[in-house]
Amino acid sequence: MRLATILGGAVLLAVLLAVPLVVTNLFWLNLAITVLLWAALASAWNILGGLAGGLSLGHAAYFGIGAYVTTLLFLRLGISPWLGMWAGAALAAAIGAGLATITLRLRGPFFVLATLAFGIVIHIVAVNWREVTRGAAGLVLPFSGGPENMMFAGLAPYWYIGLALVGLCVGTTIAIRRSRLGYYLVALREDEDAARSLGVRVVQCKVIASAISAALTALAGTFYATFVQYIDPASTTQFNISVQIALVAIVGGMGTVIGPVLGALVVVPLGELSRAYLGGGPALMVYGLLLIVIVLAVPRGIAGGIESVTRHLRRRRNS
Repeated sequence: MRLATILGGAVLLAVLLAVPLVVTNLFWLNLAITVLLWAALASAWNILGGLAGGLSLGHAAYFGIGAYVTTLLFLRLGISPWLGMWAGAALAAAIGAGLATITLRLRGPFFVLATLAFGIVIHIVAVNWREVTRGAAGLVLPFSGGPENMMFAGLAPYWYIGLALVGLCVGTTIAIRRSRLGYYLVALREDEDAARSLGVRVVQCKVIASAISAALTALAGTFYATFVQYIDPASTTQFNISVQIALVAIVGGMGTVIGPVLGALVVVPLGELSRAYLGGGPALMVYGLLLIVIVLAVPRGIAGGIESVTRHLRRRRNS
């Protein structure tokens, strides 16, 4: 069984590494990179929202922090995004830990509203602090091609960077789930009072989960900034980005390792292709209806649906 898993993983890795060599159409390759971006964002959100049960609607703030910190360090000080992204991740982690500490006693809809308010505040700051962010005009990264600045003339390098980012987020999720922290987070998600009575350090666990989730989200913000080479508040800190991040994880399967990736594989192409072929209002209607159908068909997410089907087939085989 272990050998089969290793071989399957090796084949999957080989296929993923070969994607830029096989997919030569720029539209499809750009779409594939966008899927990787949202898979990373949803996996980062899943650490707090899925494992710990902290349903956040403010993760666009961390996304924007990563994008703006990296961009400003590059434009003002000439610091490479390879270094700037860690500064953005550290700042986002500190803010995420601080927010977790402040909202410690909030649960359910009150926690959701607190994260929503936090995201809105960051968006307002990004729009109005024109001396730094240039407001709605945004910031343009001048193309300085080369690996040292994480800017490339072709799309293939961005695919590999995005793949590494998803690997980092998924690997972090796996490591957390297998650790003592992972068991604590699941206990908090299921029953916080019971977990506290059993000696789980609620404050510490929530702060760590929030900091890790925020840091990984900020890294995705850096990747987005260097990929698009233009950022503004509408594309980095707006509320709908937070909703989309949560939606991808929920559709894929909250609390699972592979769920956010599966959600990105379904939700992102669905949205992009509906806009490309239908455009405007009809695209939004079709997109919304299809998402409703998916959620009703697999209420536990795509990963949960696959698990249920697999369990059912295994039972039939054994009976």
